[in-house]
Amino acid sequence: MSIKKQKKAGKELLQAANKVYHYRRDVLSEARLVELDKAVAELDAMLRDPAVSESPLEACMNRLDALLRKIGGKIYPKTFWSDNLEVALVAAIIVIGIRTFFFQPFIIPTNSMYPTYSGMNAVMYEDKDDAPAALTKTFRFLTLGARHKALIAQNSGDIQIPMAATQDGGMRIYFKQVKGKKWGFLPTVLAEYTVLVGGVPHSIRVPADFDMQGTLLKSFPGAEPELIRTNNGTGYALDLHAQAHPGEAVLRFDITLGDALFVDRISYHFKRPQAGDPFVFRTRDIPGIEGGANSYVDKYYIKRIGGVGGETLEIKDSALLVDGEPRDEVEAFGRNARKEGEYGGYVYPNSNSSSPAKLMTGPGVTAEIPEGKFVALGDNSANSLDSRYWGYVPEKAVIGKAIFIYYPFTKRWGLAE
Repeated sequence: MSIKKQKKAGKELLQAANKVYHYRRDVLSEARLVELDKAVAELDAMLRDPAVSESPLEACMNRLDALLRKIGGKIYPKTFWSDNLEVALVAAIIVIGIRTFFFQPFIIPTNSMYPTYSGMNAVMYEDKDDAPAALTKTFRFLTLGARHKALIAQNSGDIQIPMAATQDGGMRIYFKQVKGKKWGFLPTVLAEYTVLVGGVPHSIRVPADFDMQGTLLKSFPGAEPELIRTNNGTGYALDLHAQAHPGEAVLRFDITLGDALFVDRISYHFKRPQAGDPFVFRTRDIPGIEGGANSYVDKYYIKRIGGVGGETLEIKDSALLVDGEPRDEVEAFGRNARKEGEYGGYVYPNSNSSSPAKLMTGPGVTAEIPEGKFVALGDNSANSLDSRYWGYVPEKAVIGKAIFIYYPFTKRWGLAE
């Protein structure tokens, strides 16, 4: 080893000795501390001597190394954990700080803001028995966050979907919420759906926010479902008039990840949210946001600010009006008014929804927004539960503004609209 490299190693050894001293001086005897101070001073003097030779420097370093091995505990000699744990903790603190105060990642679960942003969607397979290769699954997962789902028949028989009664006397496809794991280790809530094959239940689990009901029906194009009585499960089922055989795929689809974006948490500390901003807010401060008067579910939603305090809003001919004039601060307002492309226009709240309508409920009905409140609207108005159903968003609930879609790599990647 050259004298230059030896001196560099000596400086690193002095740093290790300094760390041992500060971390363990309260558990070391006075004699050991004196011994450590003497060894450090000896090595420091040699490193400062431009005429020092390799042999005495190496001997001095070996003496300090031997002492540190005796008194260093878990600090010295270095292990993977002792060398990296402190760095990992500092990095974690920095990441948490950035997430809390500056930029928070957020994944859009639903399609209430479609087509500006996309939530989780199903990519159907025309041939259900055409399972994708492992390489294809990996590529689609890396580029689109796609997760493959399949339900394989264990026996032969008619395919039926169990139904359940709703509070308003209607029917919906039956499912139950179950505990699951996200990314293999994070606890989460999943929705478990059941498909009957010859009366035998087959279950499939999907994320709770995923539109599985629509996916089930799209999996059987051309089918004419018939509501029938059954002796299994809820007592009612949709008979799809289709057959399955052992080993065949009853369902096969990919679930693509919703757009993942960064939310700017700092700008709104210096300027007020503006109409047209795509903003994220906490639902805990909005009573009944899940449809019940006493429901306080702590989630994060993303919508567009349709109006701010002091404005009067109205929906007319698919357009959003502010104080009687069409709102035009961002493209989404104009695209909805024109029903451009996949934008369907702003609509009045659905009177048949389980959530009672509150704002802009029909022609000529306006909403006068109180100060300190915001109207949150989805760009996909016909499929969005928003302020029309649960009222205003208070200023204290606002988290920040969506600024950049970083994943998946689709045409929407880039600055958030």
